[in-house]
Amino acid sequence: MTTKTDFHAIMELKEAYRPTQRGIVSGAEAEKIMSTLEIKSRNDIELQNVRDMTVMLYSRWSERMREKEVGDSCVMELMDAMSAICCVIDQEKFNRGMEV
Repeated sequence: MTTKTDFHAIMELKEAYRPTQRGIVSGAEAEKIMSTLEIKSRNDIELQNVRDMTVMLYSRWSERMREKEVGDSCVMELMDAMSAICCVIDQEKFNRGMEV
């Protein structure tokens, strides 16, 4: 059972998590993602929901940054964070025997 909504968990993670290296998720980063999103306590549907919400929110935030012409590095950081979060969630889905 989770203690916060998907939106609030993702917002909390957005404030606390910045990938340290493009395309690589360290063990510490994976643990931060797992604990903040409460991955282990979610059932299969909740796990898919938080993944879908992550993609939706990070895509919107990235698009907003593009519209503001803030810079490609900010957009890439958001997209890299989204990719890392999805990677951690997908690994959990795989471990559970879910379709990835």
